[in-house]
Amino acid sequence: MPETTKCFCGAELVALDLDRLAESVVDHFGEFHPEIRLNPIAARNYLDAERRLTGPTQRLPELGEVETRPISPDLVDDVLEFFDRRVFADNPAWAMCYCMFHHLGGRDFPGWLERSWQENRADLEERIRTGRTTGVVAYVDGVLAGWCNCGPRAVFPDRARGVDDDRVGAVVCFAVAPPYRRHGLARLLLREAVRLLAGMGMTRVEGYPVEQPRDQAAAYVGTPELFASQGFVPDPDTPGVMTLGLGSPT
Repeated sequence: MPETTKCFCGAELVALDLDRLAESVVDHFGEFHPEIRLNPIAARNYLDAERRLTGPTQRLPELGEVETRPISPDLVDDVLEFFDRRVFADNPAWAMCYCMFHHLGGRDFPGWLERSWQENRADLEERIRTGRTTGVVAYVDGVLAGWCNCGPRAVFPDRARGVDDDRVGAVVCFAVAPPYRRHGLARLLLREAVRLLAGMGMTRVEGYPVEQPRDQAAAYVGTPELFASQGFVPDPDTPGVMTLGLGSPT
């Protein structure tokens, strides 16, 4: 049975298998959308995401019991299922990330668009199993619903500054599955992330919010309002950064 996909411009593309469909997508973008530099890996990432994202997208009117937990090796299967199936059910273009973007250098990492979703998935799994990715997750009625990636600034190459990176915490990503959005989970995750970082001995915490995001997805780093709600204030020395002092570790 042929494979199909539809471009945002409305064109429907058809091929005998996914590899050939990815080639057709690249050719289509090269001809009709040359401003978007698309390679075969990125095209295949998107096509695979369309097929594996099966989670619901309708927002729940209210939430059930909410529980937060620190990210730990025993949660790795839940985390992978969250990224495999649900959190990007309404946004397959982002489903290749597996929250590896800032661990690899963010926009300063030239090979980001050459990475497959399988590589990012494997790296995240290894990082969680070895404790190198830390943060907080939220469960609603026993289902993983939200994620916050945070840790010492040193583990995020695009945030590290070469001074105090092991003592300053960084909150770099929020991800909430579609049914659970706009219920305050990001605020809860941020509050618990601050507690986690304080327990790790951080002297202060930084956030990197985006002002006036173009859409909900672009606010994955948080907004100024979100960080302000937890006591963060603009860093007078670093534009675009909000900070919260934690005092000296005991």
